[in-house]
Amino acid sequence: MRTKGIGVPDLGLGEISRFPIPLPPLAEQRAIASFLDEETSKIDGLVSEQRRLIELLKEKRQAVISHAVTKGLNPNAPMKPSGIQWLGDVPEHWSLKPLKYLATFRSGGTPSKTVPEYWHGDIPWASSKDLKTETLADTIDHITQCALDCDEATLVPAGSVLVVVRGMILLHTFPVVQTLVPMAINQDLKALTPAECIDISYLPWLLRGSTSATFGRIDEAAHGTKVLRMEAWASIHLPVPPIDEQHEIVQAIEKQLETLSQLQTEAERAIELLKERRTALISAAVTGKIDVREFTPVSGEALAAGSSERLTSKVLKS
Repeated sequence: MRTKGIGVPDLGLGEISRFPIPLPPLAEQRAIASFLDEETSKIDGLVSEQRRLIELLKEKRQAVISHAVTKGLNPNAPMKPSGIQWLGDVPEHWSLKPLKYLATFRSGGTPSKTVPEYWHGDIPWASSKDLKTETLADTIDHITQCALDCDEATLVPAGSVLVVVRGMILLHTFPVVQTLVPMAINQDLKALTPAECIDISYLPWLLRGSTSATFGRIDEAAHGTKVLRMEAWASIHLPVPPIDEQHEIVQAIEKQLETLSQLQTEAERAIELLKERRTALISAAVTGKIDVREFTPVSGEALAAGSSERLTSKVLKS
């Protein structure tokens, strides 16, 4: 192996062509290929099941949030018609208010990129690419105090709820993120500060739980970009429980989601292990570490049961 350019390892075609490769007899090659086709198919099936589980957990997560912020925690609570199609009945003692009465909205902007003094400081500046988690303490890009002093940007306080109002991400996702520190935002985001009737920790869950209604108000700009116009979104009527009940709902949501998150982590870890074991199985078969000459392909229920299960299990556990 030699290095190329700044020292990156480089293998030439000549070196690769001289690598020794184990070559079993043709009949054994066919047996190995048949074995691997069947056994890797089983592993791929397990991977697909875990991926489906992850999708179901995500759907369950959204259902937990939506039910909690629209129906409450008490299944026996008296209900009343909301008069809103997507919302249905809500607890009788809850109020219904437009979003514009539940929060104040702040816009953002982008300091001029032609002024170096505005950039690479220590003040977080959020854009849609930062809104990938439920809380945000830092951002990819940063601006300077000079940018703030020159009114090129303004800070939104810690505890603000950031949402994307312009961008193609709105085709499939409505990010809702709470800031942990003061930061500036760009023009594709809005920052919401809760009114007195909404607890600071409840507002983001309320917005996540009403995602379906928000998607129904997403429009398209002239150039095709998706946009959530404030006049449409701010008029959404949302259910508002008493403050004490908001606290209880937040605690219940976080507890349930913690369990779902653990299950998702386990599923993601299972996928990684299956991929590693798939690679190990292939390597063991093509290097002769397992003998598959007596392997007989099966189908139907016998395939599901796995006539070669003991052999595969032994390799996967190694």
